[in-house]
Amino acid sequence: MIAIAGLAAAVMAAEGARIPGFVFEDGAYVPEASRSAAGGAPATPWRVPFPPMPGLDANSMTPEKVELGRLLFFDPILSGDNSMACATCHDPKLGLADGRRKGQGFGGAPLGRHSPTLWNAAYNAHQFWDGRATLLEHQAPFPIQAPDEMNQDPDELVDELLAIPEYVARFDRVFGCGQDAITFDNVAKAVAAFERTLLSFSAPFDRFAAGDADALTAQQQQGFELFRSKRLRCIECHPLPTFTDTRFRVIGVPEDDVPDPGRAKVPGEGPFGAFKVSTLRNVAVTAPYMHNGHFDTLDAIIDFYADGAGLANDPPAENIDPIIRPFRITNEEKAAVIAFLHALTDTSLQPSRPERVPSGLVATAPPSVPIE
Repeated sequence: MIAIAGLAAAVMAAEGARIPGFVFEDGAYVPEASRSAAGGAPATPWRVPFPPMPGLDANSMTPEKVELGRLLFFDPILSGDNSMACATCHDPKLGLADGRRKGQGFGGAPLGRHSPTLWNAAYNAHQFWDGRATLLEHQAPFPIQAPDEMNQDPDELVDELLAIPEYVARFDRVFGCGQDAITFDNVAKAVAAFERTLLSFSAPFDRFAAGDADALTAQQQQGFELFRSKRLRCIECHPLPTFTDTRFRVIGVPEDDVPDPGRAKVPGEGPFGAFKVSTLRNVAVTAPYMHNGHFDTLDAIIDFYADGAGLANDPPAENIDPIIRPFRITNEEKAAVIAFLHALTDTSLQPSRPERVPSGLVATAPPSVPIE
């Protein structure tokens, strides 16, 4: 058993360490993306600063808190039977998702929706496909407690963490108050702090927007022109710099069985069948796509939209967003759009899996070949 005093000293040694994707400025850690395009005239019209990151004021970033959150994120102790970690459904090697069409929950039970990527989730105004949570601190408790997901009791989790001296030392260092620092709320705060480092803002497109004309190939530049053209209008739902407008839209993705109410599942919200618009950053590495993982490839998604999305269903989907309409596109143009979407890939801040977690449990991961 490692002494708590020794652990506290080790944690203190990390003080001053850099937080991925953040810079220390005016006494606080601030997102690098929010300041990289600020100040002076933009190199191109496409160099747009990222918006403020929700939740930072209430849950300040420190290297120690981020590291605690990273350990918790990969530790199966967060699940009821110690078999699943957050990383089980949000594996860094699978685009911070799981590669499945629909998620796999507690005991291997199939879930109703596709596991969304966590890349740039820190900038989301709402979490989950239906937006039932706002901040990351609000999101984390849902899957941890859900019987069909991680199936953990908050009080039991606190008791388990209290029995591990390393976690006691780390929570005390981050939140103070000794053992009283271990609360379910603080678990959510630490996990959220780590998730705010899962950022993507240095893709080839970003270098192009900053003035490097050679950062995109001629084909990718053609794809960008099509992406923002009045014919395709992709940029209207996927605006710069986050490549999502964070709104909820009905587009009529075919359902596998029972129709999913989407946003309408949240009391007082709607319409039926509306889902959050996903970011296109790192879209090339986060297949399959849509709330139910219906599409395996970007090629298939473009064909779906070109045909009019849900308007082409039999019968046509109801309440389709007015922005949806068919468009013509050649195979050459489609290849150019896909090439541009690949230029939105930046996984340079992909987190590493800890060699060990304080519980001593094996940090689980989904198999490399997705199981349907």
